[in-house]
Amino acid sequence: MTQADETSEFGLKEDWTSVQTVLEQIIPVYDKTNRYISLGTDLKLRNRGISLLISGFAQRNFSLVDLGAGTGTMTKLLKDVTTENQVQILLVDPLSKMMQVAAARTHENGLLAVYECLPFRGGAIDSAMAGFSLRDARNLSEALRQISRMLKDEGKFLIVDLSKPDSATKGALISAYWQFLAPAIAFLSSGRLGLKFGALARTYQKLPKISEFKRIAAEQGFIVSNAEFSMLGGAGVMLLTKIPR
Repeated sequence: MTQADETSEFGLKEDWTSVQTVLEQIIPVYDKTNRYISLGTDLKLRNRGISLLISGFAQRNFSLVDLGAGTGTMTKLLKDVTTENQVQILLVDPLSKMMQVAAARTHENGLLAVYECLPFRGGAIDSAMAGFSLRDARNLSEALRQISRMLKDEGKFLIVDLSKPDSATKGALISAYWQFLAPAIAFLSSGRLGLKFGALARTYQKLPKISEFKRIAAEQGFIVSNAEFSMLGGAGVMLLTKIPR
């Protein structure tokens, strides 16, 4: 397998439609269940990532696209720590029902789009963020290429998501957690709908290892400015910067 083939294999591919269907079904319990199955770390990671992102725009306004906005959690947390008019936000998600929830919760405008086809001019956006959603891209390499294209030089891309450590032992433990324990915890917290969180196991399996992800990001014009991981390396915060070309 060539390096190009290895890069293109990452992403949900044929599983994308079924995962999107599950995400739509679990909207009523999405936020609550995430608190439980992440063992309370999801909000800590989101807040840490947002802190890193806004530190790069101190004393100036900036534009931001919330990719895979979901129920609007990332945008809500961002607005809680920024001043009025400091950031111009646009929500992006492929699911109309998710968008309705996010727009009502954040009072921001949004559009329906997928990672692989972002309708923005090249070099038009200061920053982007993806909270527990980049792993849902159909093609990871193309998703990163599109994000890099729309960002200005030195633009920032914040990723808060599951991650796959390079250690095979740690990776196996984390995979087992998402395959067996997380659905059980989700069921206890949210009933039958919680069982559908088992789809996370599929999204985790499709992830590249951390070192592979960094290589793919570099191929698409990014450097990793900050990277912090928790839960044995199974979840983390990465801040990417677009390299001028």
